[in-house]
Amino acid sequence: MRRFVSSAAIFAVLSLLAAGRAADSAPIAPGVVELPKFEVTDSRILPQPESWRYASIPGFEVISKVSERETKRFMNDFLLLQEAVEVLMPGLGKPNIFVPTSLILCGRGDSFNRFIPSDRGDDRYRTNSLFFDDPERGAIVVDFALSELQLNDNSTIEADPYRGFYKEYFRHLIRHQMMGSKPPAWFEEGLAEMFSAIDFSKKWVTFGQIGDGFGGGKDNDFNQMLSQRALMPLGEMFARETITTDRFWSAQCYAFVHMCLYGRGMKYQKGFLKFLTRLGQELPSETLFQECFGMSMKDMALELRGYLGFTDHKYMQFTAKKGQELPSPPPFALREATEAEAGRIVGGALRLAGHGEAAHLALIAPYIRGSREPELLAALGLDERLAGNTDRAKKFLEAAMKAKAPRPKAYLELARIRYAAVNQALASREDKRLGEAQAADVLEPLAAARSVPPPMAEIYELAAEVLGRSTKKPSKEDLRFINEGVSKFSRRPVLLVRSADLNLRHGNPEDARNIITFGLKVLPNSPARLALETLSRELPPEPVVPLSAAPAATAPAKAVTPAAGTAKKASTKKK
Repeated sequence: MRRFVSSAAIFAVLSLLAAGRAADSAPIAPGVVELPKFEVTDSRILPQPESWRYASIPGFEVISKVSERETKRFMNDFLLLQEAVEVLMPGLGKPNIFVPTSLILCGRGDSFNRFIPSDRGDDRYRTNSLFFDDPERGAIVVDFALSELQLNDNSTIEADPYRGFYKEYFRHLIRHQMMGSKPPAWFEEGLAEMFSAIDFSKKWVTFGQIGDGFGGGKDNDFNQMLSQRALMPLGEMFARETITTDRFWSAQCYAFVHMCLYGRGMKYQKGFLKFLTRLGQELPSETLFQECFGMSMKDMALELRGYLGFTDHKYMQFTAKKGQELPSPPPFALREATEAEAGRIVGGALRLAGHGEAAHLALIAPYIRGSREPELLAALGLDERLAGNTDRAKKFLEAAMKAKAPRPKAYLELARIRYAAVNQALASREDKRLGEAQAADVLEPLAAARSVPPPMAEIYELAAEVLGRSTKKPSKEDLRFINEGVSKFSRRPVLLVRSADLNLRHGNPEDARNIITFGLKVLPNSPARLALETLSRELPPEPVVPLSAAPAATAPAKAVTPAAGTAKKASTKKK
């Protein structure tokens, strides 16, 4: 059935859900950054340099082991995909806040196998794409060598590396539009599957369509996957907390999300949005489902079964006017990756996949061979930090900050190391406040992280804690720094309390009032809410504005007003 629908439903959904190897050397002269020294007694422990192709586009670094021709084809397709998404849903493909992400294209041999997490060893033939992320970095790994995907019943379907990539790319976008909050696994999977079926060229873009538009089906469509299978109970589908490679669970999530958003005349859309909203505060249950949809899960499962047989739905389609088309992808440079680039990107992905030792070897090899790339130093510092090697981590992180490496987490961890040293120095003293120099030492890397994307809530929280313990009164710029954090992370309880306290005690009572008022609206009963209630009783009376002056009254300049719609506006704003 060929009908069309706008993107409003998708944005409504997204807005509702707005994560010793060597001895240390002696100290050296001030102003010189000392780096760890490693004694290599057996060069065979180091992996040999790998040959990768490399390209960089805004927000992404790509390394590839597939052919130059296939890599260029992939890059052009990816850049065109971004343009297609921008046409359908402006702002989704180019979020205001982004997490730098690595794309790793694997070819023949075991280049893909090495990235599969150790607890997912059975997934080797069940997936051709992997997605890893944390609040600061992400990685998507795609296998171009696997020809078939094995299903849970041991049958197979064609392995399409492009669709596998689309799925993980859109998963990446979904999590960013959620402003870092993790959506329910079933919803994320269903929405990612729906996005992965996007079809586009320079002349047209189609989204949400089931089948090929001419009556034929596709192997990955949910009605093809589930036509001969019994559906799992919806309660079981909702209960899974992590993403799995169970293709039938994935197909059922896809079917449910698609039907609720675009199927059956969209009569379930209102209940679906209500269900998602309430899942932010409640666990899925039969009672909750009944209240939102007006039917039981069992009855909805019967409706879903019918939808598999007759998939009446709307979908989105853009067709360029005569003489027009999507913009040509911007040019990019494809070249051989340096050893530092390959080691850093591979090591980072291996670390996210849980392969700590392999990650360390990938990172340390180019360093031992002489590379001092700033981002490599930052990655090594973070790696040593995770391994518990604080002294070596500090040296790498100090060097990375001096070289202005674009890694906010490196600055955060350096600040934490410095803060721990200050606390140790204060341990025997009754007065636990930080002297001006001590506070400045911790705040230095936090201030450096301020302009490096992505923003991290922990940076502002630690800065607020240090300012609150300092013997020096915070400056206006200090308070602007903390209030900036509140505007970006308006639902972080610790940040709300610390920022309200700083503003109240250091000359910004109206900003404190705005923060406290907002926090009391959005925070559940908790120690943070109790702290805000206590602070609210310390607020000075609100100023009384004479009636004669009312027309000229204006809001305080740059007042902190972390309204609930802030995150939504940021997530859809076009850069």
